[in-house]
Amino acid sequence: MEIPVDFLIRAGRVETIERLREHAARKLSVVLRPFRDQVGHITLRLVDVNGPRRGVDSRCAISAELINGQQLFVEATEPWPVAAIGRAASRLGGAVRRVHRRRCRVT
Repeated sequence: MEIPVDFLIRAGRVETIERLREHAARKLSVVLRPFRDQVGHITLRLVDVNGPRRGVDSRCAISAELINGQQLFVEATEPWPVAAIGRAASRLGGAVRRVHRRRCRVT
């Protein structure tokens, strides 16, 4: 992925964190491929909502800084981390698409 991404993943084991990071990078790459020249930087945070109680709720929050200075923020809470990443990445793709459409209409 050409866009710089900061991953802040709080999960159990190191191998789990690495797999989630790879999954998130793939999802973001696919979703943002048409808009990669418009996104400057991304920060993805994935946390277990229930913390040490070992629940199954995971929250993925993604903030994106566009090259025009605009900030986008999306989040998703799902039972599993992979699902939360997928939903948040899809929401980010939709948000960037809407910004792109508005910008094209104005010019």
